[in-house]
Amino acid sequence: MKRTAARILLPLVLAGGFAGVAGGVASAATQEPPAASEPPAIWVVPGLDAGSLLAPTVQAPTQLLAPVVNLITPIS
Repeated sequence: MKRTAARILLPLVLAGGFAGVAGGVASAATQEPPAASEPPAIWVVPGLDAGSLLAPTVQAPTQLLAPVVNLITPIS
């Protein structure tokens, strides 16, 4: 009975210990939202911002899916 309990409890204790060591508190720096006139930041690679080039395409998925959402909403 002791051997069975050890086989069950040992992996659970080890997994809990590893989760405690690997887990941490996530933090994020607070940042002011961009002004409405500024294009969104779209980073291609670190240091290369393509936001001004791709800004018109940011709202495209929302605009293209709006009719579909309008059809589904009354059904649900």
